[in-house]
Amino acid sequence: MLAAQAVNASPDNHTFLNLISDDQKTPASSLIFDSPANEVDWGQALFSDHSVQSKPKFYRTVLRYSHHYNVPADLVFGIIKTESNFNPDAISHKGAKGLMQLMDMNSRHWKIDPFLPDQNIKVGTAMIARLLEKYDGNIELALAAYNAGEGTVRKYKGVPPFKETQQYIVKVKKNMKLFSGISPPVGSFPSLFISDIH
Repeated sequence: MLAAQAVNASPDNHTFLNLISDDQKTPASSLIFDSPANEVDWGQALFSDHSVQSKPKFYRTVLRYSHHYNVPADLVFGIIKTESNFNPDAISHKGAKGLMQLMDMNSRHWKIDPFLPDQNIKVGTAMIARLLEKYDGNIELALAAYNAGEGTVRKYKGVPPFKETQQYIVKVKKNMKLFSGISPPVGSFPSLFISDIH
């Protein structure tokens, strides 16, 4: 059970809300950071843990959409790290663009600019969420489809025998470990996140 421990306003008008478990044996807290309205909204709330020293780029955006689409944040970060190494202007030799390397057909379908981080992460996260649902939570199949296409996965009835795709899965899973533990579990505090993402 989580209960509000304290709500404090800092001199620069930022608000801090500490939540603690009422059955916690040792002092611990999750910190939700809310900047002034003109900077960030609750939908981009920043969760922090005392064991985490720094946050990766686009942390708030990834956390926002990973919660909305019910995808582990470390998976989204693993894909971004593998696909573009956090470069929003990245373009692959196949024409994939942006942080999560979206193909033009996907960008056109969603009517987004793939070079805008917020839009790219939104669509990339929605896509991997759909694939995880399609493959019953199997991350390897979802990543194989994200990399090589759903038709290819269907054709080979599993991860295709392509070195590129197989190495891609290994890299993403390895990179996921770099970001494990930086955010709360999927489903935590759902009421604190906006629900009007379209």
